[in-house]
Amino acid sequence: MASKKYPKWFKDCFVSNSEALDATIKSGVYISSGFATSEPHTFYDALWEHIQSHDLHDINIRQALFMAPFNLLVGDALQAKGLLNGLANRVSGVSLLNNIASRANQITQKLEGLHKLIEHFKELQQRKIVFVSAFMGPASNMVIPDNPITRLRYPEFVGRNKSRMGIVDHQSCHFPDAPDGMAYDQQGKMMIDVFALVMTPPNAKGDMSHGLANGANGPTIEIALQPSSKIKLVLYINKKYPFTIGFNDAPNTVNISRFKDAAKQGRLFLIEDDGKLPALPAHSFENPAPVELQIANNLVNHMEMHKDLTQGRAIQVGFGGTGVLAIRGLADSSWTGRMYTEMLEPFTMDLWEQGKIAGSHKIEIDGRRTMLDHKMVCTFTVCEEDSDFYDKLNNNPDVLVAPSSRVVIPEAFYYGLGINNILGIDFHAQVNSGGRDKNHYSGIGGAAQIMRGLARGGVAYLCLKSTHKTPEGKVRSSVFPFMPEGTPISMIGSDILGTRENAQVFLVTEHGVTKINAMSQANFIRNAISVAHPDYRDWLAHSAWEEFRAKI
Repeated sequence: MASKKYPKWFKDCFVSNSEALDATIKSGVYISSGFATSEPHTFYDALWEHIQSHDLHDINIRQALFMAPFNLLVGDALQAKGLLNGLANRVSGVSLLNNIASRANQITQKLEGLHKLIEHFKELQQRKIVFVSAFMGPASNMVIPDNPITRLRYPEFVGRNKSRMGIVDHQSCHFPDAPDGMAYDQQGKMMIDVFALVMTPPNAKGDMSHGLANGANGPTIEIALQPSSKIKLVLYINKKYPFTIGFNDAPNTVNISRFKDAAKQGRLFLIEDDGKLPALPAHSFENPAPVELQIANNLVNHMEMHKDLTQGRAIQVGFGGTGVLAIRGLADSSWTGRMYTEMLEPFTMDLWEQGKIAGSHKIEIDGRRTMLDHKMVCTFTVCEEDSDFYDKLNNNPDVLVAPSSRVVIPEAFYYGLGINNILGIDFHAQVNSGGRDKNHYSGIGGAAQIMRGLARGGVAYLCLKSTHKTPEGKVRSSVFPFMPEGTPISMIGSDILGTRENAQVFLVTEHGVTKINAMSQANFIRNAISVAHPDYRDWLAHSAWEEFRAKI
C-alpha cells in the first residue's frame, strides 16, 4: 500500500512487484524499459524468475543497454567456481563498460562458467526470449572464444555473442532516433505492450522526475500516455532517485495528473521501489589502465598546447574510460569553457564546481542557439556506486536533463569540443565504435550525430587504444588497412575527412595526437600510422604502399 498521500485513483494502482509482473508479463508480450542509468533494476532483478516459474515464451524485450549482469542475461554463470565473487565485485580501473566487458568475458574462459552461460543461452533460444537492442552492454556482448574445447563442445556458439545467436536482434539506430525507431513496426504499428520505468515520487507541485536519465524515457512515456494507447505502464516510484528537471520544450518531469486516464483504463501499475540506483561498480574510476591514462594525458596536453582551438568551447564527453579520464585531467589544466553533452559524470561536475564551466547552450526549435549561463545540459548521468554525485543532482536547478531526441542532434554540437571513444579506424577513415569483427559490441549511440555536428567549426578528439585483444587473447592493431570482414561501421570516411568552417578532427592514442581531417587519403594514412602502435607500423606502411601506393 502506498505510504504517501496520493490521490485515491493513483493510490489504488499500487501493487507488489510480483503482482505487477503477473498482470503484465505473459507469453508473447513486447516489453520496453528505461536503459542504462534509467534501467528499472527491481523489474529486471525479478523478470527471469518470473519467466521460468510461469513457463513463459516468445517475449520481446526492447532495451538498449543493461548496466547490471541480471540473471536474465547470464543465468547463474557468475556463480561458477573460479569467478571469485562475481562480475560486479571484480571490476576495477576506469575502462567503464569496456572494463566490465573484459571481466564478463572471463566467464567464457572458465569451463564451468562457460558451460553455465551456454546453457542459459540455449534456454533463451528455446523460450524465444529476444532482446531488440540499439546498444549492447557487457552482459550481452561477450564473445565465445574459438579454441579446441569450444569447437568440440559448443561449435554452434564459437566466435559469436548474443547479437549472432538469435538472442539479441540488434537494431542499429542513432541515439535520438531510438524511441520512434524501436517503438513502431514497418507499418507504423506499436511494438510495445508494457513499458517499465522508474520515476521519483511527486513533488509539492505533483511533478514526477525521470531522475538519473531521460534518454528515451521522455518520448516513450508520451506515447504511453496518449488516450488511445493500450500500453501497460509498470512504474516504480523510488524516493532515492534524484529529482532533476529539463527545460521548456524538453521536459524531464511528468505531472501526476497525466497518469489519471491510464489509471482509469486499468493499465497503470505502481510499485513502491527501494531498488538500487543504476551505477558503475565502486572504484571504477580508480587505478586506471596505463594505456588509457596515457591517451587522456596526450589529449589534455594537446588541448593545453592549442588553447586557441579549445578554450571557451562547449565540451562533450562520450561513454568510455579515456574520455572520462581526459575530463578528470582538465581539472589541473588551464582550460575553461562551457558544456553540452550526452553524458554527465562526476568529473564534469568537478569542473563545474571549480568554476571552469560557465554554463551550456541549447538549440531552440527554430535552430537558433541560446546560451544558458549557469546551466549544464545532458540526457543521462552516471557515477560509481556509493558516490555522492546523485545527491548533487537532486533538486539542482543548474542541471538540465532532457530526452536524447532533443539533446543529441547535430546542430547542438556546432563549434563544440567533443571527446569520444572508438574501437578501430582504417585507411578509408572508416570508424568502428560499435562492433568487433562480425559481432555487435556496443552500438553507434550518439557518436555519428555528434561527429556530424562537430564537423561544422568544432574540435573533435577520437580516442583509440592502439591495440586490442581478440576473444582468443591475440593482440592486434586497432588501426587497420581495411576493417575486418563484417565489422559494423559507425562513421564513414567523409564524416571524418571533411571540414566546414575550419573544423578540426584529431586521432588520439597512447602514442600521440594527430590531425586526420581536411586532407587527402594518403596524408590521412600517414598521420594515422604515426600514432599506431610501433610494433605494427612497418606492416601498416607496407600495406599503405601495396594497397594505395602511399609512401610512408
